[in-house]
Amino acid sequence: MAGKKPDQRRFVFLDRDGVINVERGDYTTTIEQWEWAEGAFDGLKMLAEAGYGVIVITNQACIAKGLQTEEKLSILHDFMIRQIRENGGDILRIYHCPHQTSDSCSCRKPSPGMLLQAAEDFRIPLRETFFIGDSLRDMEAGRRAGVRTILIDTGLSSDSPRTQFAPGDFRADNLAEAVRIVFRETEKI
Repeated sequence: MAGKKPDQRRFVFLDRDGVINVERGDYTTTIEQWEWAEGAFDGLKMLAEAGYGVIVITNQACIAKGLQTEEKLSILHDFMIRQIRENGGDILRIYHCPHQTSDSCSCRKPSPGMLLQAAEDFRIPLRETFFIGDSLRDMEAGRRAGVRTILIDTGLSSDSPRTQFAPGDFRADNLAEAVRIVFRETEKI
């Protein structure tokens, strides 16, 4: 991988669908359905070159619904990571929630469980960390975990701006723009 090893103090959390790949409106379960989001490779490369550890936090209810298996999700994520590394970026780890909303688990966003688990696993200082997502559910999970949030406003999220969840601290059009916000705001910490 190009760039530095992750600085043990600097991390960024990313949602997957709508941030790294295009939000389809239904589930992306195969490599054939995968479409890279605008700015994804550039943003991930910028993070790697700056030494950030990138952790993906993603809801994958398609598993509970029987539309995807853990094994096939692993194949899809291996493809994603391989392509990201070939383009100069990296993913440190992926946390996914396989549950549906009705399961009332602590890991499904907007619950902060996956963010808190990653923070514990990697000793992440949450107040100095950003979560970049494309839904208000992502923003609420970030708020509950105590991180700063950036909403990638694709206009395709299943969340309506009129939901009960809070908007992000910042807004961006794509991951590369969101990363520039992270860099600018991190200098102020």
